[in-house]
This record gives sequence, C-alpha cells and structure tokens, in this order.
Amino acid sequence: MKGFLTRRREKETISFLAEVLDKMARNGVIREDIIEEAYWTLKKMLRNKVDEDILQAFEDLVMLKAKMEKGLSPERYLENAKSSLMKALEG
Repeated sequence: MKGFLTRRREKETISFLAEVLDKMARNGVIREDIIEEAYWTLKKMLRNKVDEDILQAFEDLVMLKAKMEKGLSPERYLENAKSSLMKALEG
C-alpha cells in the first residue's frame, strides 16, 4: 500500500510541476524561484531511483551544454520539460 501511495503522490507532484512549467512558458514570465523549486523537487525524486554520482555528472554536463548553447530559449526548455513530465505520467 505504501508503494501505491508514494507513486500516487509522485504522479500528483509531476502533474503539478507540468502545469506550472506550462503556465510560465505560455506567459513568458520565468520565475527563478519556481524553477529552483521544480529543480530540487525533481532531483529529490530522482535520488530515490538513480545513483547520486551519475545524477551529479549528468547535471554537470547539462550545465556545460547550456553555457555552450547560443540563443537559449527558456520557453522552449519549459515546454520540453513539461512534455517530458507528461510522458512520465503516462508511463
């Protein structure tokens, strides 16, 4: 039963984050505090499923990639993140 409740809570969290990211992307207002909270929420969820050292290496590469990329569109990344969260809900 505990696993079911955990998964249900996880799905509710993912659904909420997807909605928040979608609203920011549509409004074009990117709030750093909300992005930070979403980041830590997702990282906490991943820590329970992925080796922490691998997760840290992945984060470092993502940061490097973002710094190297020209013409970064925050709205595009919010839409992509929302889409990925919606896929996670389906799976």
